[in-house]
Formats: sequence, C-alpha cells, structure tokens
Amino acid sequence: MSRALVIFASEEGQTSKIALRLCEMLREHGIEVAVRDGTKPQAGERLAGYDGIVIGSAIHYGHHAKPIRELVSSHRAILRTRHTAFFSVSLSAGGPHRDSAAAKRYLEEFTAETGWKPDLATSFAGAIRHSRYGLLKTLLVHLSLRKTGTPEAGDHEYTDWKAVAEFAAAFARRLATPARSS
Repeated sequence: MSRALVIFASEEGQTSKIALRLCEMLREHGIEVAVRDGTKPQAGERLAGYDGIVIGSAIHYGHHAKPIRELVSSHRAILRTRHTAFFSVSLSAGGPHRDSAAAKRYLEEFTAETGWKPDLATSFAGAIRHSRYGLLKTLLVHLSLRKTGTPEAGDHEYTDWKAVAEFAAAFARRLATPARSS
C-alpha cells in the first residue's frame, strides 16, 4: 500500500478543509494517508517515509504561507525523490471575480521562490466567510474585491469539489507508478 503525506497551511480554514477532503479521497483510492499542519515546526520531519507528498497553502495578501515556503525550500532534495503535488487556494482561482492569470502567477512564483517543481500543481478557489471576520478584515476583503467589481455580501464557498476529486485521483494514479529518482 502506498503512503502519502498531506501538509497544508490554512489561514481561514478553507485550505484545511480541502486538505482533509484530499486525505479522504486518497484513502478511497487505497492509499494510507497522514496529514500535518505545515505551520508546525515538525511538519517536515521524516518525509522519506512517504511515497508521495501533497503540499497546500492559502494565498493571503498575495503570498503563500511563509512556513510552507520555508518547508519546501529546506526539503527540496527529498521532495525531488518522491511523487509530489502542490495546491494553492485563493479567490483568484475562482470566486466572485476570478483571475486565472493571477492564480497561475501565484503557482509560478511559488515554484521560482522555492526551487521546487511538483509533479502536479493546481489552484483551487477558496471561500469568503464574512461572518467570521472582524471589522478590519471585512473592510480589507471588500476593498480587495471592489477592484474587480462589487463584493458579495454573506458567506460563500467557491471551491470546485469535483476539481479536488480529479486532483486526488490524478495523484493516486501517480502513486501507482514507480518512485521518482532525483
């Protein structure tokens, strides 16, 4: 049985939700899966014990989570010897004012900054949860969304769960192939 590790950094909970759903879907493909919070110091320990590693990060104020960037940068050598995948979560990937070019640019910037090229990489749309935001956060979200049109009121989840399932299936197929060599 293949072993996979899913590491994520979530700012407001949607990346965590996507990571946990990926874990469920990989298990449905017969893969033994562990999950780690990428913001914890031990997130990068014993990566060699896994056949595949999936890493995910939210985009927050235009950047992927610093702990994820640092984890990938410091573990590039082992990541190059495993099946790997990366997912980015942002409103650019889908939402009230989708910007596919920006979502693609975030992935390219992450690859350039970390020096890591995963086997699979994609962007998933995130969520807006006004009910959980304080006044300042609500204002910042509204200002950000006004650049591309009128922001929507209320809570909205934009994640395409079918795309998440397809990503999980593609990674499961990848794990069924021989291990990578560096």
